[in-house]
Amino acid sequence: SKLKETVAVLVALEFSLTMTDKYEYLDHTADIQFHSWGASLKEAWESVTIAMFNYMVEVDNVETTSERSIEIEGHDLDSLLYNYLDEWLFVFSTEYFVCKEVKITEFDREAFKIKCVGKGERLDKKKHQTGTEIKAITYSCMKIVEEQNKSDIWVIVDI
Repeated sequence: SKLKETVAVLVALEFSLTMTDKYEYLDHTADIQFHSWGASLKEAWESVTIAMFNYMVEVDNVETTSERSIEIEGHDLDSLLYNYLDEWLFVFSTEYFVCKEVKITEFDREAFKIKCVGKGERLDKKKHQTGTEIKAITYSCMKIVEEQNKSDIWVIVDI
């Protein structure tokens, strides 16, 4: 039955997560919610990037043979996160670049600016397992929580 198949897929997905994965997928009506975390806000930000790419293309088989740099601005942390993920989605949609690793090189929290470098390669459907297309980033239920030794990000994307 469909329910058994769905449960089997969810169980397999749960077991496929490793200790280094710092994100999870949460069900949300007609959309998907990413929850990422890290020891710092910067680390949680980097993790939500990989969560987004991994949702569209399984990043396990992606090689880090190319780099893309982006610079993003916002007027607050929420708009910075939105603009940041939207720019990476644009890079994927226009260049078919799949990011496996991302490193934020500058995170200006007062001017709300980020510079980062993503490593990965161009999508190759013969090599890469594709997932679900993300149509857009949303502000719906967006939440950024920063504590002393842990930061969390929740963001919903339209699929």
